[in-house]
Amino acid sequence: MEGVFEKIAQETTSFNLGDEDIWRCLYEGHYAEPPETVSVVKDVRYGPAERNRLDVFFPTNDNTKWTKKSKPVLIFVHGGGFFSGDKGWSEKCWANVGYFFAQHGIVVVTANHQLVPHVQYPGGADDMQKVREWIYHNIASEKYGAGSVDKVVLLGHSSGGAHIAMNLYAAGDPSRVPKQELFPPVAGVIYLSVPFWYDRRKPIRQRVIRQYYGSDAEDVWGPISALGLFENLPDDSILFFHRDSDKVPVYLGSVKWEVQETADATTAFFNAYRKRSKPAGTLPLLDILDKHNHLRRYSSG
Repeated sequence: MEGVFEKIAQETTSFNLGDEDIWRCLYEGHYAEPPETVSVVKDVRYGPAERNRLDVFFPTNDNTKWTKKSKPVLIFVHGGGFFSGDKGWSEKCWANVGYFFAQHGIVVVTANHQLVPHVQYPGGADDMQKVREWIYHNIASEKYGAGSVDKVVLLGHSSGGAHIAMNLYAAGDPSRVPKQELFPPVAGVIYLSVPFWYDRRKPIRQRVIRQYYGSDAEDVWGPISALGLFENLPDDSILFFHRDSDKVPVYLGSVKWEVQETADATTAFFNAYRKRSKPAGTLPLLDILDKHNHLRRYSSG
C-alpha cells in the first residue's frame, strides 16, 4: 500500500474525469481473494429498472458474536458522480466491501442505482427506498443470511451517499413528504466523501445537475440537494433528536486529500447538522482518513 499512498501524496487533491480507473487499478492488487466463509447471492432484482439490482454477502460460519437472525445489515451504495459506477466495478471491487464485513458477522447488501441521463430527481432517492424496502421484506430469510431488519446501517460513498441522504431527508421536499418519516427503520448512516452540495462551476457537474434536476440554476436544485433537504426538514423531525430511541446516528467521513467540492459540502452539512440537532449543538461523528484521496478503496483485510 505504501506505493499507493506515495502516489496519492504526489497527486494530493487532483482528481479529473477518468482518474477513477487509474486509482482502481492501483488498489486492485491489494484486495484479498474471496473467503470461503462468505456466501454471495448476486443480481437480485429490487425494482423495475434494469439497474435495480443488488448483491448480498453473508457469513456461512457460526463463529461470530451474533445469534441467528440478529446479524446487523450494511447497505453499501457506490459513487460515480451520478453518471457512472457499479456494485461490481470489477471482479473484486466493490465485492471487497461485502467480503470484509461479512467475515465479521454482518450481512452486506451492495446495490446499484439508476444513472443519469436515464434518471431524474428523485429517482436515485427512490431507488434507495426500494432497496431498503426489499431488505425489510427479505433479509431475515436464511437465503440472504438471516439479517435483522432493526439493525440496518446505510453506507454511501460520494454520489451514493447523496442518494441515501436525499432518501432519508425526503420530508424536506413538500412534494415528497413520506407517510412515515423513517420506514423501514435505520440504525445509522455513514456518509463517506459525499457531495451534499455542488460546485456548478465545473462543466461536468453542470451537465449532471441539468440532467438530474432539470436545471443547473441553484434556486432549482439547491432546495432539493441533500443539504437543502436536510435544512428544510420539519422542526419535529426524529432525525434531529439524540435522546429519542428512534435516533439515527450519523458518521461523516472524509479524507486528507479531498476534492474541494466534497470537502466544502461535508463542512456545510456538518454545520447544518450542528445547527438543527437536538439537544442544540449535538455533533455527528466526524473522521478524516489519513493518506487517502476521494477514490479511496476499502481494504478486505
